[in-house]
Amino acid sequence: MGLEEDIENLSARERRVLSALGELGTESSVEDVQEDTGLSQSAVMRAALELEENGFLEIQEKKHRIVSITEEGKSYLEDSLPERKVLETLEEEKYLPIDSIPEKSDLSEGKANISTGWLKKKGWAEIEEKEGTKVLKITDDGQKALEEKAKDELLLGEFEDTENTLWDQIPTDLADEIPNLRSRGLIRVKERVRRGFNLTEKGQDSLNLDLEYTEKVSELSSELLRTGRWREVNLKEYNVTAEVSPVYPGKEHPQRRMIERLRSILLRIGFKEIRGPIVESEFWNFDALFQAQNHPAREIHDTLSLSKPESAKILDENLLKRVKEAHENGVAGSDGWEYDFDEEVSRRPILRSQTTADSVRYLARQPDPPVKVFCIDKVFRRERIDYQHLAEFPQAEGIVMAPELNFRHLLGYLKQILVEMGISKIRFRPGYFPYTEPSVEADGYFPELDEWIELLGAGMFRPELLEPLNIEYPVLAWGIGFSRLAMIRMGIEDMRDLHKNDIDWLNKQPLR
Repeated sequence: MGLEEDIENLSARERRVLSALGELGTESSVEDVQEDTGLSQSAVMRAALELEENGFLEIQEKKHRIVSITEEGKSYLEDSLPERKVLETLEEEKYLPIDSIPEKSDLSEGKANISTGWLKKKGWAEIEEKEGTKVLKITDDGQKALEEKAKDELLLGEFEDTENTLWDQIPTDLADEIPNLRSRGLIRVKERVRRGFNLTEKGQDSLNLDLEYTEKVSELSSELLRTGRWREVNLKEYNVTAEVSPVYPGKEHPQRRMIERLRSILLRIGFKEIRGPIVESEFWNFDALFQAQNHPAREIHDTLSLSKPESAKILDENLLKRVKEAHENGVAGSDGWEYDFDEEVSRRPILRSQTTADSVRYLARQPDPPVKVFCIDKVFRRERIDYQHLAEFPQAEGIVMAPELNFRHLLGYLKQILVEMGISKIRFRPGYFPYTEPSVEADGYFPELDEWIELLGAGMFRPELLEPLNIEYPVLAWGIGFSRLAMIRMGIEDMRDLHKNDIDWLNKQPLR
């Protein structure tokens, strides 16, 4: 597209701005163009942005610091600084009792206190004790100050005829005093951005061409069609191949989208969703899962214990006794863990560290098949937060109970779920978990990384877990941590990035 064609596509407003810049010269400001064209500031900026987009000009921004005098500063400008008034009083009195400053210098008590501090700071006076009374005494520097104004007073004088000035226009030796007057509330400093325009080579060349503009119609109205005037007017041409600014529609967070996808898959294949409490007892979080009370996962670095409430309630004491028996002596032919089970440990409140606690609680209330439920919720662990660990993260747990369930059924469920989540290449390998036997872990292959990544753990609940709950049928269970899967899907390496409020990053996440 040539220069003449580019100019042809410019609007009347853009041509007016371009023409004004040709008359005003380089480095023209928005205000200059506004005054020359009669356009509003927003209209000038919209036109300038379009012209910059098409290579006719460059928009430059320069920050300016504007120094303004305050109302208090104006009062001192008219009546001098309080330390100056006290200094002039000292010239006559030589010694001035501290208590007499307000009366002698015609100052309020507050301003008298301010003046004393600044007299000492400037070295104009010092405090002595004379006949048991504290007095101000003028110094040699104070005597000199009587003959000429100090720099802060000269700076204040810069505002004799104006309320605002640019920092850069204040003499350098006086500008050093700006922080002092600012700290006293006598002046204020604000930063302003001044925008200006520079014509590019293309913009300069365009000035040699015709920038006159015939108004074109951009919209066919009913009146134009009804009267037939559309045949006479100039219709604006549209460039349907022009690039447009990207549009980012509202959408869910990518990790939330993944959670909702799994939820919809499980609901579609017949699962029911359940929920449980965040504050849990160690009984449901560990004991009922046949996890020994001296198991390493119970240590404080894994579990977040609570001081309030002091104790959690266990509504079924008979169930507690049966779980205790399984831990101490075993069931179904096992020897248990062979240690002394402590019921007080069972009652300790913690933040839930696994959603399996919700599944087992549900099983205790529903011991008869069929059971097909899942839970998606937050869990909490005392982790050292780094690029691959968080103290709070979402977890999904699912269980199925039915007569004659076996390990092959478990693998079938896992494969169906992962394939529907978009992971087509899966492998299973043996695993170990305290409350399942046999156990399995599933890995997914991600071509973009050329790696197998661990995705979930699963297994069949052990008899030591099921028998105390009076469950006579096999139960398969699995758990998925979303964070790692989300990281892979979104191409990020630091788990903390999942939770930062980076709007630009969130906007660019695909809708899939």
